[in-house]
Amino acid sequence: MSLAVNTNADTITHLETWFIRRGVPHFIEDYSATQDVFTRALPALSLVFVFEMFGALNFDWELWANVLALLAGLVALIGAWALVNRARGRRPLQLPDELGPVELATFVLVPALLPLVFGGQVVSAAVTAVGNLALLGIIYLFTSYGVLPMTRWAGVRLGRQLGSVVGLLARALPLLLLFGVFLFLTPEIWQVAESMQGPFFWAVVGLFFFLGTLFLVTRLPREVRELATYQSAEELRGHLIGTPAEELTIRSMPDPPALSWRQWGNLGLVLLFGEGLQVLLVTIMIGLFFVAFGLLVMTAELQMAWSGVRELDTLATIRLWGRDIPFTVELLRMSGFLAAFSGLYFSVTAVTDATYRKEFFEDVVAEVRQALAVRAAYLAVRPGSGQSS
Repeated sequence: MSLAVNTNADTITHLETWFIRRGVPHFIEDYSATQDVFTRALPALSLVFVFEMFGALNFDWELWANVLALLAGLVALIGAWALVNRARGRRPLQLPDELGPVELATFVLVPALLPLVFGGQVVSAAVTAVGNLALLGIIYLFTSYGVLPMTRWAGVRLGRQLGSVVGLLARALPLLLLFGVFLFLTPEIWQVAESMQGPFFWAVVGLFFFLGTLFLVTRLPREVRELATYQSAEELRGHLIGTPAEELTIRSMPDPPALSWRQWGNLGLVLLFGEGLQVLLVTIMIGLFFVAFGLLVMTAELQMAWSGVRELDTLATIRLWGRDIPFTVELLRMSGFLAAFSGLYFSVTAVTDATYRKEFFEDVVAEVRQALAVRAAYLAVRPGSGQSS
């Protein structure tokens, strides 16, 4: 097995940059959280670390006591920073060139000690520690898994999809809309929707979202195994067109490289972003359709009778063709409920039905297959990967 030429450092750098822009930074070999994630967030983490000297404040104390506590807290934070640096063989006030477990533990625990030492504020100490830990988790997820590049990619895709909204409904959703209209004109469904007040409504919507996501996640291993398989070197070369790996020469067919659990998670997020964006767009369109349909056919009296309420929660009244059309919370709740249910139905159908899949997800699948092909080329030419020849 061989895949070679132009294996200079610039080519490797361009391939790794391409992975980051595509939202799959974990495809980079030797990708490290301490070197590639937290260290890049060092300026922001340092600012938060120093700002948390205010944790030493106690509002039960006099002003002069709080000022002294604030200064003492600042000294404690800087002192802890200096001790960690000395233990690591750095200058006392030097910014770390790498954030390892010791530095991260210091960031989480030392600021949390301030409210505990100054006034025995146990709750404040616990909140500070949990908040710092959550901040590290958010930074890791957003940076390590390329959430921001994925968001930009998803935004561009959403812009392209908005231009074909009418065609989207006309080609792929007629049966779904007919089924939804039947439910929309059923009084019992209005009563069910009306019973979901406040958090219960969002809990049901969240349940539909969770089930749809769970179905997509269970399909990911099978999807990825199929996408990472190439019938010939010519097929692989075709997927490399338009990427930095296009300049490489493939002499024989490389074996599909295995994915680590982090790479599985990274690729899964890309698929969920791509497919979830399509589902979200369809869900919003269906919700808007039901709102418009309800404004045309549902009078105030009919909404009251079917919802079982004594008075509608009216947001606005529109005068059209000699009739008052009520725009109500009840109509929005019913439309949102049916839209969320339709989104769940669509997420299952679009993955399992060949016609829906070709209509909606083939472009997402093609981009994922391209990323896997580029990774195969990248591993083959990267020094020390064990796949070069």
